[in-house]
Amino acid sequence: MRAFDELTTSRREHRVIEELHGLRASPNASTAELDRELARLVPPFPLKVQLQTTTRCNAACLMCPYPHVTGAPGFEHGEMPLALYDAILDELARHPVERLSLFLMNEPLLDRRLVDWTARARRKLPRVQLGLFSNGALLRRELASALALAGLDELCVSVHGFERETYERVMVGLSFDRIEPRLRELFELYARGELAPMRLKIVAGDVPEVVATLDRAHPSYRDHVLLKAFSNECETVEAPSAIQSSAAHGRRSPPLCQRPFVKLYVMSDGECVLCNVDWRRAAGLGRIDPARGIGVESIWNGERYREIRRRHLRHEFEPGFLCHRCDYAAVVDEG
Repeated sequence: MRAFDELTTSRREHRVIEELHGLRASPNASTAELDRELARLVPPFPLKVQLQTTTRCNAACLMCPYPHVTGAPGFEHGEMPLALYDAILDELARHPVERLSLFLMNEPLLDRRLVDWTARARRKLPRVQLGLFSNGALLRRELASALALAGLDELCVSVHGFERETYERVMVGLSFDRIEPRLRELFELYARGELAPMRLKIVAGDVPEVVATLDRAHPSYRDHVLLKAFSNECETVEAPSAIQSSAAHGRRSPPLCQRPFVKLYVMSDGECVLCNVDWRRAAGLGRIDPARGIGVESIWNGERYREIRRRHLRHEFEPGFLCHRCDYAAVVDEG
């Protein structure tokens, strides 16, 4: 497992997945037996929740389906309503959630409400780890300081290349000459403790063309770079990709993906998707609707989610299903 994944994986999550691997080794178990074991092992409420507060992004990175999916017929941009956000926070406050991430298939800093929404989450969830993942194009010292004061625990900045040519080829639409001096300034502040207690990290893709530039990272932040695998996200939505996945394709028996067993992903309109690879909302898990009494818990324990978990354990997906085409579990496992 790569350093980035270790950073965001709790001890409890490790234990859950280890036991589920043991259950997966019993391919002849009946549905009733699987359901009994899943009820025992899977937390009754997600350990992690990831929320999309806005659908927009300001880049077209090579490994990301965003420019292909957002331009498709029927797609509409939007922002999560405050009432829905507060209802989700209120529900999370009643359960032992470990981590809340305020980004999903977007650039979260485009949401001008983000500092306030981070503070709202901190007030309602004082013990939950609050995380953010950004490409950093809009990140200035004032915004970083405001996020730290609002209670953000961890800010990761995607930097896929530490010299101009690689960075701008992979992170299409962004400027290396703009982001690099800002990174140096931020990490100088960080070194002086001026962003405490927030943790600041850089996350780089673990592919040869990006890794080859690591020795050109500035000394002020070189030791804060974590490697993260690229999965074949574009391929899963049948979109072209100009950059390879971090793992070889076609593994006969891929490792178990932990996501359906520990984490819930919520889009800006409340619809729950299987993971951050489910760009076309193919899994059909349901939509959070407080007015109808539909919340995180009911979706997490719903029949559709239970069926997907059974299929993961058996590695039996209907033809063309998202998980059958995805190599996320393989790239994480191979790290």
